[in-house]
Amino acid sequence: MTTTLAPELPRTARRARQLVAVSERTTLDPFTEVDWDISIDDSAFHLPPEVLPLYGTEAWQAMSEQERIAYSRHETAALCGAGIWFENVLMQAVLRHLQELPVTDPAHRYLLVEVADECRHSMMFGEFIRRADTPAYRPAMNPLTVSDLPGGRAMSYLLILAVEELLDHINRATMRDERVHPVSRKIAKVHVLEEARHVSFAKSYLSEVWPMLDEETRTTISALAPDLVAVVADLSVDDAVYDHLGIEGGAAMARANPHHQAVVVAGLGKLTAFLAHIGVIDAVNLPGWRARGLL
Repeated sequence: MTTTLAPELPRTARRARQLVAVSERTTLDPFTEVDWDISIDDSAFHLPPEVLPLYGTEAWQAMSEQERIAYSRHETAALCGAGIWFENVLMQAVLRHLQELPVTDPAHRYLLVEVADECRHSMMFGEFIRRADTPAYRPAMNPLTVSDLPGGRAMSYLLILAVEELLDHINRATMRDERVHPVSRKIAKVHVLEEARHVSFAKSYLSEVWPMLDEETRTTISALAPDLVAVVADLSVDDAVYDHLGIEGGAAMARANPHHQAVVVAGLGKLTAFLAHIGVIDAVNLPGWRARGLL
């Protein structure tokens, strides 16, 4: 089977060159950046309390401060497990994209850099889980094969953005919060610094390729996007955390929690604004985003 090489996208190529240069200046090794000699214990929260899915619920009110902190450690481990799962999905999509790119395209080199970033991030997340004395949480579903979804490469990068923006929102809050454990803050900072490059590339690619798609493909992506982004958002609550901690009905309570829903909307805010700007979200499908609690 012959692989058809994708045409070079000039604006995306320029951004790729810029991002390679930035990566050469700042690429972080989590095994030297993070002080793993610090015990991952319950001396401090591991996420800001306000972004925890149970924050403000009856179950939260019934917890002691130490129980809330222990819960935050498990939620962070679950977030790390979801991060590894998402990074694997992302890398599959990027590697398939690489198959279509000639090595002379600047995006080819950048995407290899991005895959290397994601490998280090997955190792970092795994190290936290191994040291946090929690189960090896992970989403309870088969990995999404995003490259095989209707809409092709454009849909892949849209979902990559959804994942990255949600994680970025939580990570930025975590790295700035002095109530949070130093290991968790450092992990969040490493992730934010490097994921900003990934977001930049995905937005450059999607904004340039969107007008080039045929009308049928654009309609398909616009119609499916709210459902698929809702699947991504739902993975921010891991039922296994509540089962392990014995919080009866905890997952359902978390999903119904207005505080958690507001965190999801805020985390997707940059994505939905961008999608509206390029035309993915319009008057026709806007109600679908609202109905799923994504706006």
